[in-house]
Amino acid sequence: MKLMNIVDYTNQFILPSSNNDLPEDQVAKILEFENIIKCEGDLGIKKIQKSIDEYQSKNLKVSENDFINAENKISDELKSSILIAKSNIESFALRQFRSLNLMPADTTKGISLWAETRPIDSVGLYVPGGSAPLFSSMLMQIIPAIVAGCKNIYICTPPDSNGEIHPAILWIGSILNVKNIYKIGGAQAIFSLAYGTESIPKVDKIFGPGNKFVTEAKKIVSSIVAIDMPAGPSEVFVIGEDEDKCELIAADLLSQLEHGSDSRAVLLSTNKNLINKVRDSVTNQINNLKRKDIIESSLLNLYLIKFDSIDDLVGFTNKYAPEHLIIIDEELIGLSNKINNAGSVFLGPFCPESFGDYASGSNHTLPTNGYAKTYSGLSVKDFTKTITFQKASIEGFMNLSNDVKNLALEENLDGHMKAVEIREKFLTKEQNLRTAFKFRKTNETKIYTSVNIDGTGNYSINTGIKFYDHMLEQFAKHGEFDFVIEALGDIDVDQHHTIEDVAITLADCFKEALGSRDNIDRYASSEVIVMDECKAEVAIDMASRINLNIEIPKLTEYVGDFSTEMFPHFFISFVNTLGFNCHINVIGNNSHHIVESTFKCFARSLRTALKINNRLDNSTKGQI
Repeated sequence: MKLMNIVDYTNQFILPSSNNDLPEDQVAKILEFENIIKCEGDLGIKKIQKSIDEYQSKNLKVSENDFINAENKISDELKSSILIAKSNIESFALRQFRSLNLMPADTTKGISLWAETRPIDSVGLYVPGGSAPLFSSMLMQIIPAIVAGCKNIYICTPPDSNGEIHPAILWIGSILNVKNIYKIGGAQAIFSLAYGTESIPKVDKIFGPGNKFVTEAKKIVSSIVAIDMPAGPSEVFVIGEDEDKCELIAADLLSQLEHGSDSRAVLLSTNKNLINKVRDSVTNQINNLKRKDIIESSLLNLYLIKFDSIDDLVGFTNKYAPEHLIIIDEELIGLSNKINNAGSVFLGPFCPESFGDYASGSNHTLPTNGYAKTYSGLSVKDFTKTITFQKASIEGFMNLSNDVKNLALEENLDGHMKAVEIREKFLTKEQNLRTAFKFRKTNETKIYTSVNIDGTGNYSINTGIKFYDHMLEQFAKHGEFDFVIEALGDIDVDQHHTIEDVAITLADCFKEALGSRDNIDRYASSEVIVMDECKAEVAIDMASRINLNIEIPKLTEYVGDFSTEMFPHFFISFVNTLGFNCHINVIGNNSHHIVESTFKCFARSLRTALKINNRLDNSTKGQI
């Protein structure tokens, strides 16, 4: 028996990568197969099958009789298990599908954007059948394709030495009414789907795992047809500390190694005793498995790694981005929050990786060999594409047109600018835009601010003070104002300048955007907001008589990273710059609630006072 690898981890240790590359002569042979399929179609398939001593089917496509006969070749017990797996996979896929569409929402008032998914029209699924007929792989691919709405689904799978397809594959095709199944495997199947033959249609995207030859063929055709993801040998990482679970861990490691001689399994632990017990349990369990020879050949890819710290263990996991990750101890499940790179994660002692491979509902087609850093497991989304839609009202056009013209002009794309300008001639009415942009620069700060009074509550805010950002976001949201605020200030010295200058610049934007105050409601009388024990009350008169009365309870020195000394100062700066009469009265005990409720209530009051009203004069004097 080959020896497994027991390692004491150091920063110098490098886990060998799974080598999925073929020698040059084999790559050349695959390229030869590609040319044969492109030039000769079905005849080329038969030539290739003959050259590699593979069963040559008279008809590539599975017949209706084959589907009928498959019904009686599998047990009712297996049928029941397949149906359970189908139900769970379908349930999860439907949840994924429902999350794909984005409902319409305004980015700028009058500019509505949304996204809708559409199925890929034609997909090719490869179902491996080499060392084992993986009908589970068919379920994992065909169900999300159906849920996505793909109309044309074609399946290639290699026959056995008698030219037969495993009956479970055919029965699944039958119950799901997908009967375009072809008796062909290997690289030649991928080329047939990519280029099309007399029997096998050309598809838009190819899915499915396979051996090195299948993987190489998918790489070759990826420039002319989409593929799901790079594939490689299967792998599992197990994180564990509990010695009593040594047999469970050994079983999980072996279940991965039985896939093939290039499969990889890794135990990560800080417990040396556990590692020794797992080593012994692996040795004992091998003899009871049918694929003992394959497992023994893959023991060189089994690593039992001892770490000095959990942090090193987690860092190692994220570095190598395993296809499957099992965190077997209940006490360690919290580590999952620190896992950024993994294809699929299995939590607790009663969640073996086998569940995900077959019937829990998650997909077992996953990124391998470190690709989980950038790829996700197969899902309904892979069988769709997303189309973005947008519509602009006249108000939306006016809100955005000047900014688009400015941007196009700066890029010297005057055609883009003209496409906006020409539409301005077709406007049916004048639109008074209440928007403004201001830049304020002092020795301590640089502030860029944009305001749309008639917005929808969209915002992009960065002052460098997180809680201040949060309050300004509440200001935008509750006032339904659009804010863009970028502030560069000396907050490493003190927050005063940044908080004050942002308030001044923001109010200055409101002042310019507002222009004349003759056509607004003017008053907001006693807007009230409650947050638990706290109540904030704000009243506003937009007449240009400057006054601020603010009564607030004593606050703690900081709320988050926000200095509460500057809390009333924000409103002093804002009211003095915009110029209006404001009364703020707050009662409460919790400093967070006091600050947040005040910002929310102030925003709602300002929204009410600034509402356009062309019906009545807002002052008996004729102006305010």
